[in-house]
Amino acid sequence: MVKAFGLVGDDPRAARVTQLDLLFMLGGFAPAGPLAAPRELTELISAQSARFRSLDPHLSYELLIDVNCEEYRRCGDIRVFSPGQLGTLERDFYLGHYLSEPWIRSAAYGLRALITAPDAVKPVAVLDDAARCVAEFTSHMASYRRLSGEAFGRFRHFHMGHPGGPRGASGAFMPSVQLLELALLPPTTEYGSYLDLAMSYFPTWSRPVVAQWRSASSLGMNVWQSVRDGRLVLDGAGAERLVQLIDRFVDFRMVHLGITRRMLPEAFPDRTGLTRREIGAQAGERGVLNAEHPGTSGFSVRDVLTNAVHRLLELRREVLSSASAPANQ
Repeated sequence: MVKAFGLVGDDPRAARVTQLDLLFMLGGFAPAGPLAAPRELTELISAQSARFRSLDPHLSYELLIDVNCEEYRRCGDIRVFSPGQLGTLERDFYLGHYLSEPWIRSAAYGLRALITAPDAVKPVAVLDDAARCVAEFTSHMASYRRLSGEAFGRFRHFHMGHPGGPRGASGAFMPSVQLLELALLPPTTEYGSYLDLAMSYFPTWSRPVVAQWRSASSLGMNVWQSVRDGRLVLDGAGAERLVQLIDRFVDFRMVHLGITRRMLPEAFPDRTGLTRREIGAQAGERGVLNAEHPGTSGFSVRDVLTNAVHRLLELRREVLSSASAPANQ
């Protein structure tokens, strides 16, 4: 059985695909409880994880989305839990995350260049391009509106961790969204708590990057602090483009909130306080672990998403206030 699953040789790609297959097998037992899987299977997963230390021992975002979709692009094979038409929808759900992420990653790295070398780029052009990339990303993500909550629910439970075990494979662990936020504004206390708990669930390539950008952003290496300190000078057009970028980011957050509310209605028993205006008016951020109805990630999906919108709307108010300050003096 060991040879059948490729637990020989030192090819990292083969090891990742093997781990994906083993964890898909394990995931098939998930609805029956944490003790339903055969001991031999869990031992194989442990042996693979011990041999290749970079491999997640649970079905992570990286394995489910990145490795799975890379294999699909390489040879046309993708792992899904569902048969027939539902399997096609499940496949497209994974591919949608994989194919859309480069757009928001491009926006994040564009802002990073603007922060680190503001004199070497044209701020208006960078902010314009970042806003366009976020809009493209949002357009891709909005296509999930065609996936019904019932269909999503039929394969979602395979992604979820058991109580007390590792967190599930969730879109909350797409790293490039975090990189964009860290490049744009400093992390708040509550967002920092989320990053602390989420770090080991981000794809392996991104963990040192998120950690580095978080540290730098906390020390002022972000767009907004650079503007406030005078290291990044924006004229009227630049300030307008920064607001436009924030608006596109808020658009994505609101689309994501709307889709999640439809997919996971049990996480939103109270439908009040979920409009852009209401979120902007809420008194600060909320604890992401104070959740009676957590999402696949194990966090309070409502509070993670509304907190993200709230931070951006607060930033938008600060930018507009700063831009209008000279005229009021």
